[in-house]
Amino acid sequence: MRSAYVILAAICVLTAAGCYARGGNGISVTGQIEGVGIDAGSKVGGRVREVLVQEGARVQAGAVIVKLEADETDALVAAAKAKLAGAEALLEKLKTGAREEEKRQAEAVARQAEERFRMAVKGARAQEIQAARATANAAKAQRDSAEAEFKRIEKLRAGNAASQQAFDVALHTRDAAASQFQAASEKLDLLIQGTRSEEVAMAKAAADQTAAAYEEIRNGARIEDVQAAQAARDSAEADVKRAEANAREMVVTSPLDGVIESMDIHPGDLVKPGAFARIVDPEDLKLVVYVSAAMLGRLGVGQTVTLTTDAHGAETFQGTIQQIATQGEYTPRNLQTKEERVQQVFGIKIKLNSANGKLRAGMTAVAHFSAAGAETP
Repeated sequence: MRSAYVILAAICVLTAAGCYARGGNGISVTGQIEGVGIDAGSKVGGRVREVLVQEGARVQAGAVIVKLEADETDALVAAAKAKLAGAEALLEKLKTGAREEEKRQAEAVARQAEERFRMAVKGARAQEIQAARATANAAKAQRDSAEAEFKRIEKLRAGNAASQQAFDVALHTRDAAASQFQAASEKLDLLIQGTRSEEVAMAKAAADQTAAAYEEIRNGARIEDVQAAQAARDSAEADVKRAEANAREMVVTSPLDGVIESMDIHPGDLVKPGAFARIVDPEDLKLVVYVSAAMLGRLGVGQTVTLTTDAHGAETFQGTIQQIATQGEYTPRNLQTKEERVQQVFGIKIKLNSANGKLRAGMTAVAHFSAAGAETP
């Protein structure tokens, strides 16, 4: 549409007739009033849950016009908040340090490991060896007694003088006593031989490890660990803000007071990220006309322009020059002669309001420029 206006304006410049009405007081240029609108939509898209307005409806700024399904975005918000809570808890723990009871517990574990290492180095005491020898001798006596009793029952059983149950009990008692004697003998041997070098080394490593853990708890977290936890917390907070921003995109609101010019969506539709509704302000109108280069010296941004329309006859309206194009349009590439330069046209954007509803987008209007230039407000 705009290209047609530009071509038409260029033809009018060449012919000095039609769109330009020249007179002793200046010229008049015809254009079409356009509405200024804003596109509304969602940055993330989704499935339409509810459409609250239709095309042609008047809406106020901030009014909800469309709702998208938000189950997924709500879940992402909850997950991000949970991650943030964990990061904040870890950071607070590092900053606060271990509790006194945790320090005492770590100290006790370290002492126990140290004592086990010392015991491994020293080996068994004489009293422990004597006690183990006595236990082994007692176990041997019980084994021998159980063996003798089993042989006696075995002979009686052979002559049917003892029951099968008595034989089974004697057999079980003999085997149990033999096992107890073997275990006591092995324990005595270990105490006599002492702790192996490998076990001593393992006890030493365990003592060193628990001592280091205790020192770490007592001294608190390193500054590098605190900084890393702080960075993780900040990252989690950013994730929450991002998730909440996406969740807000599930509710599309009008960015201004205006009229729904176009919106063709229905519940259940899948919409891509981007705009799907256009809202125009009936009071925010513009008129774009094209004038020759010779007129530019008489015009300036902010000047007042008198306008008329076919719909309202001789009644005049006021507009303000908002923008003057910096480059001409539809002209020869090289303007060498004065005759060629008069073919150059420049777009002029005039801002106006509806004049209490009298002016509307789509109406044809005439901008009147005086020979001395437009009026200055």
